Amino acid sequence: MARQMTLFWRALTYMACTGEEEKSLPTAPSMHRQLEHMRRWQNPPVYRPLVDLLTMEERHLIVTYRFERAPIQELCTQFEPDLMSPIRHPTGIPPDVQVLSVLHFLASGSFQTTVAMASGMSQPMFSNVLSRVLSALLKHVRRYIIFPEVEDLPTVKGDFYALGHIPNVIGAIDGTHVALVPPAGVNRCTGTGRVIIQ
Repeated sequence: MARQMTLFWRALTYMACTGEEEKSLPTAPSMHRQLEHMRRWQNPPVYRPLVDLLTMEERHLIVTYRFERAPIQELCTQFEPDLMSPIRHPTGIPPDVQVLSVLHFLASGSFQTTVAMASGMSQPMFSNVLSRVLSALLKHVRRYIIFPEVEDLPTVKGDFYALGHIPNVIGAIDGTHVALVPPAGVNRCTGTGRVIIQ
């Protein structure tokens, strides 16, 4: 009823202002579209707060992202040219938020939806961010992943042996243990299944 009254008053106002005949009045659907357009501008979109690298505690950074502040800032600076949107948009995701959200995803082994919500963005947006950050990482991979030269292998083996008394180790890969609950009916005596995400 309220919508019909609004359309009625709008039609009367239109006639009074233009002096045109009733046959030239806009139809109800077109007036409804105009009203919807006006409502859209009256209610601006609301955005979730984004994560902020500078306000986080150091301990929280290490637990959530597995890095201290300085290496994260270095990554953000390194990847910034690759992560900046070509079109300056006020709602664009800043490069540091993109890097933090992807680090959180890689460190936690969680779902995209969960990490996206924690980072203050939608899952489709996070999916795009993940692709961009991983592409930027691949461009700079030789800077961060370095294999020892053949002549350095004895020294590297000796250093690893001094750490853990395991012979012939030339490198290590970090991973996340994710516990799996076995389905019903499976022999639980063998222990909980695990997957290592690298």
